[in-house]
Amino acid sequence: GLTGRISYSPDAGGSKAADKASAASAASAPKGSGWDVTLEATDGIHGVAGLTVWAGMSETAQDDTIATYSGDVEESTFAVKYAMGGFTVGYQWSEDDDKGSTIYTTDVYGASFNVNDVFSVSYQYGETEYDKTANDVTAEFEGVSAAYNIGPMAIKFTDNSGKNMNGTTNDDDNRELNLSMSF
Repeated sequence: GLTGRISYSPDAGGSKAADKASAASAASAPKGSGWDVTLEATDGIHGVAGLTVWAGMSETAQDDTIATYSGDVEESTFAVKYAMGGFTVGYQWSEDDDKGSTIYTTDVYGASFNVNDVFSVSYQYGETEYDKTANDVTAEFEGVSAAYNIGPMAIKFTDNSGKNMNGTTNDDDNRELNLSMSF
């Protein structure tokens, strides 16, 4: 039940560097090498069926010879999900530190319930804290969804809202009713 993944790129800022094509120079894309490590543990963690835990870390080296160098970019995330019957609940925390003027820290919660084979509902809430050197801002996101599926037809409803989006004072609400049919 444990899966680990490791990846490495010698020139993370390069153009098509993964398929050995030409990479961008340090002047046009000031990134160096990058690596990612993830771990995933599924069903059976301490005997708890339905529990899944994830963790991941990433770092992208920056070119320290350029004037805008402020350090390597680091990212981390941790998540847990528990499913039992038709009920699923999850939580994820992540942080992105670009060594610039902002550190992004995000907390996301969600729950879904399959009422029966054709109807499901879900709720999700998240916050992103923008730790800026001049002014801290917390963005909030909230949403409710419902779906009714029967045969080739689906009716879906979503109601999402966001406050202080992208670390600014922008707010947005979005509601959608969707009917789809497959032939």
